Amino acid sequence: MSNYQVEETRALLLKIWSVLLLGLYGVGFLHEKMLVQQTLEASEEMLLDIAKLLFFALMFVSFLVDIVEMRADKNKAYRFLLLSLLLGGLSATISAMQYHAWAWMLG
Repeated sequence: MSNYQVEETRALLLKIWSVLLLGLYGVGFLHEKMLVQQTLEASEEMLLDIAKLLFFALMFVSFLVDIVEMRADKNKAYRFLLLSLLLGGLSATISAMQYHAWAWMLG
């Protein structure tokens, strides 16, 4: 594989990783909104299943990013996997805080 293909693969995987992380934060934001407005019913289980799916997809993509990055520099091993664990694990808390901040700012 040429260096150009490695960089192109890395860029594509980083875009997918970003979209998955944004989706995870979006599900957490929606869950908090539904929790505050007391509209949680059968959709609560579905939102939690979607959040689990997005989290494990995020972990898989971060593993792929780490494999691609290790081809270029072995010192960058498992950096994205650790970052995904931290950001994915805290996504519900951060998105809930963002929802309350937006609700407070917008009234």
